[in-house]
Amino acid sequence: MNEIQEGIKAFGEIAVKPLLALAFGSGFLIFAPVSILGPAGMTELVSEYRPWVGGTFTLSCAYLLAHAVKYLTDSLRGWQAARSLDKQRTKWLASLTPDEKGRLIPYIRDERASVTFPIEDGVVGGLQRKGILYRASNLGHAIRGFPYNLQPWAREALLARPEFLDGAEEVARGQHDWMAL
Repeated sequence: MNEIQEGIKAFGEIAVKPLLALAFGSGFLIFAPVSILGPAGMTELVSEYRPWVGGTFTLSCAYLLAHAVKYLTDSLRGWQAARSLDKQRTKWLASLTPDEKGRLIPYIRDERASVTFPIEDGVVGGLQRKGILYRASNLGHAIRGFPYNLQPWAREALLARPEFLDGAEEVARGQHDWMAL
């Protein structure tokens, strides 16, 4: 049973370029007129091995067709997944809480690329888990915290639809926040 599975796996890994060459070559030999095959000395060879050449042509074309169908199917799935992710991201931005919106205000209003938040800020951790923010550096400071950047897709969405930030609860700045600037 393992030998059969390995054979199927090996067949599935056959490169497309050699099969394309086989398909074109065998197709040419099958469908070319005698006036072309004769001067090349191929008429006798093709007439003797026609079933093998035809089988090669059929199998290589079938494999190439299967490969094309798989490629199109994978492309369609990828497109659907990206579209679904875009819808989910829009839902996340539309359903932000006021304190989450407040953490995003400096990125849009102040046009900041990076904002430093305290280590213990759970709201920022939640925004990071949603994929809206990412930690820009693994180096931080015990007092200032870590720098976070806004994902490019989130910046584009928030600039296109600023109403997502309506009702934001501005983040109260602590006594050491001047060091984060």
